[in-house]
Amino acid sequence: MQHIVTSADVAREAGVSRSTVSRCLSGDRRISDATRKRVQETANQLGYHVNKIARSMNTRKSDLIGLVTSGLSDPFRVEFLDKLILAIQQSGYRPLVIDVSDPAQMGTSMMHLLQYQVAGVVVTSGSPPPEVGVHFLKRNVPVVLVNRAGRLEGADVINCDNVRGGEMAADLLLETGKTRFGFLNVKGGTFSGNVRGETFVSRIAPRLANGDISFTPLVCDSSDYDGGFNAALKFLATPETAPNAIFCAKDHIALGLLDAARFELGLRVPEDIAVVGFDDIAAARQGAYQLTTVCQSATKLAEMTVDRLRQRIRGDALTDQRLILPVEMTRRRTA
Repeated sequence: MQHIVTSADVAREAGVSRSTVSRCLSGDRRISDATRKRVQETANQLGYHVNKIARSMNTRKSDLIGLVTSGLSDPFRVEFLDKLILAIQQSGYRPLVIDVSDPAQMGTSMMHLLQYQVAGVVVTSGSPPPEVGVHFLKRNVPVVLVNRAGRLEGADVINCDNVRGGEMAADLLLETGKTRFGFLNVKGGTFSGNVRGETFVSRIAPRLANGDISFTPLVCDSSDYDGGFNAALKFLATPETAPNAIFCAKDHIALGLLDAARFELGLRVPEDIAVVGFDDIAAARQGAYQLTTVCQSATKLAEMTVDRLRQRIRGDALTDQRLILPVEMTRRRTA
């Protein structure tokens, strides 16, 4: 039977104690460079690898960060998760992803993460039940909610500046001189989409009161390309009276609306209809669309999320639990 190399073997060959081996391989800065190098070289020669499962049982913490997500067909969420996973790994941790497409399983799925002794949790989808927050607080496991309403005790909340984004979209569309405004969002809305829409309407309210412009709320059945495409066929079929200055809650919806408007209804963009999105996903930048949109940086959002997690894991004294990621208007060809 092949002998399984242990830390005791490394300690014996390197001429140090087992505790020194453990400290060397865990990055303890109190160990001299010479000792660390000797232990690492010995471990490599013997083929020894740290048993992180066993270590997590002893320390009750692992190097795992739980990622709670769903809706992986959403381009911005996929881009954000890609940047987030990279940022987590660069910080010395490893992601453990769980899917919560079924909202009823949200609480159970998050509680399962505690069984893996996760060092922290990032929630990008769904709304964790309030009682879940209590369990994470008791175990000193930090939770960060990203682009969520933020109703979990003890959790930090990071949102992009939906308010400023809605204001910028309104200001830009008002500059176009068009008079029939609309906001397109999925039926029932989302936290972020609803804030964007409410701010948009508030911003154009003075012009509405003066009778200079009109406003029509637009609803699509799904928050994706097909939702935007079908909404365009439904609401833009009579160009003389249909909205001609439309703010979409997200880029994915806007792209579908643009294709239906141009290729099915024969509308010119931006001459006949001006469109503004939100997110600045990769497709929005492509030549076929060149979508004018409010940009929230997936890279900066990921970095902000991991920075906050690391601060909480270290036990830094923090007073603010709500952080806002600035957004900016990226003007292209659609408005």
